[in-house]
Amino acid sequence: MGVKSRSSIRSKSAGEKRGRLVQSRLCIGPLKTSLTKCCECEMTYSPSALNDASAHKVYHDMHLKGRKWSNSWGIEVTSGRESVMLTPPSSSKSGSMFGPDERIVMIRAGSVPEVKATIEIMDIVNDELNAPHDENEFWSLPGGQGKAFVYVKDNRAVGVVTVEVLEPSRGRWMVYESKSIIEHVKPTFLLGISRIWVCRTERHKNIATRLVEAARENTIYGRSIDKRQIAWSQPTESGGKLASSYNGTSHKSGKILIPCYI
Repeated sequence: MGVKSRSSIRSKSAGEKRGRLVQSRLCIGPLKTSLTKCCECEMTYSPSALNDASAHKVYHDMHLKGRKWSNSWGIEVTSGRESVMLTPPSSSKSGSMFGPDERIVMIRAGSVPEVKATIEIMDIVNDELNAPHDENEFWSLPGGQGKAFVYVKDNRAVGVVTVEVLEPSRGRWMVYESKSIIEHVKPTFLLGISRIWVCRTERHKNIATRLVEAARENTIYGRSIDKRQIAWSQPTESGGKLASSYNGTSHKSGKILIPCYI
């Protein structure tokens, strides 16, 4: 009995396999993933990446509906269905009414859970406003010269405002139409609105105005700050509309001036 050579065996095997050749690809570098931008929350992410999809779900939920909020977080500065803040005689009483599951709370700088939850909201705010993420110290640290107030509805934080007590030199006027700063005039303002935000599904419900009112009534203990002493941190388009209606002033030139600070 003869023994077949190894070469003849390889030739036969190769011939049998020729009918089912499989093409291989050599991939160099990381795989490319397609990115998409959510039309509602405007987050850019990769749906095929598990971590990205999970992060988008959390971000999307907070952006549209607000953050889930514990009943033990914050000091309530509203009473029942009605705000404890003063209502100008000329304004409608209904503007200060709160629903049974609505309230405004003041964040305690010494409470780690409250501060952590609020900073998570501020990350959403700063992303949307294209603003710096490192401007929380004035309200988040004990002894800071500022406060944060959160609007809670149905156990979710749906709005937030952060305010700081201002040094006299920081005040300016901004021309509403052009968003230009008048540098040679330096008015004195007491309280600065650093950030103000309401989640997408709760906008146009007077929540932002209620937050500003809560801030001016409760930032300095025992003192109500006049509207004319409140300034804005160079507001965006939507923030400018709020500022102009809240405490904007008409100049003799016909322009609307907004109190702001730098």
